[in-house]
Amino acid sequence: MVLRKIPALAILLVASVGVLAQDSKPKTLLIGSTGLGDSDSNEKAALKTLKKFIKEETALDNEIQQQRGWREVADDLAADKLHLGVFQGPEFAWAKAKHPKLEPLALGINVERYPVAYLVAKKGGKISKVADLEGKDLALASAAPRFLFSFLRKETGKKPEKYFKALKKSENVEDALDDVVDGNVPAAVVDKGALEAFRRRKPGRFKHLEPVAKSEPFPPVVIAYHQGGLDKSLRIRFEMGLLDSSKTERGRTMLTLFRLTRFESVPEGFDKVLTSTGKAYPPPAKDSTK
Repeated sequence: MVLRKIPALAILLVASVGVLAQDSKPKTLLIGSTGLGDSDSNEKAALKTLKKFIKEETALDNEIQQQRGWREVADDLAADKLHLGVFQGPEFAWAKAKHPKLEPLALGINVERYPVAYLVAKKGGKISKVADLEGKDLALASAAPRFLFSFLRKETGKKPEKYFKALKKSENVEDALDDVVDGNVPAAVVDKGALEAFRRRKPGRFKHLEPVAKSEPFPPVVIAYHQGGLDKSLRIRFEMGLLDSSKTERGRTMLTLFRLTRFESVPEGFDKVLTSTGKAYPPPAKDSTK
């Protein structure tokens, strides 16, 4: 089944249905994210439907602000222009370094708590190291998580579009890996969870793949707030709504649709992951969101 690409912030809102409605006064939640591209009409329609659903179910107004990049989300949170922000992969590590009073509320997990990026090629082929791929095509899913681009920048020392001949986007990860096995492209970049899913679904084909490089663990999706910027009781109820989302049929359906398996509380040692990520993967130039 092909899942439609929709911003992770959508789950944040859906998971809170029935929790925030307990407030005596309706609140307008201002949420910032970089997950939606202006050219994607499907995503726009999905968000429009979702906003109406939340309004009908909870009587809550909500405003989703599409920012130009993680810096703008972080700056607006710090300036109390947003109640919540959604960061992907290393973005929260960069944001936290810039604004130390930003705090994680919950983590959005897709199978692995700390995702790992893999560069894979066909076993026994001509690609045995990253340098072998310079000027060649690279396959990836059209909805590839953003941390994969950070991984590629570190491994190549360049923007991916400058290092590779072309980034060949497939409808999903399985198609990208099939293209590698079939020799249509020399390599693909994927996350560990997707690679494991391919191994389970197609063990015979998986045997024809081998890793060329892999990343350190990345932070997952982070739902964040700024100290003092969100009422404590509201924050606690919001967090509980996220953590309980997998306990209902509606919540599980939405998590599946948005490519997450669960929400988790922030675990011990999370700060260490942020610190190591920030050092290993510095932020891109200001004109880039990837």
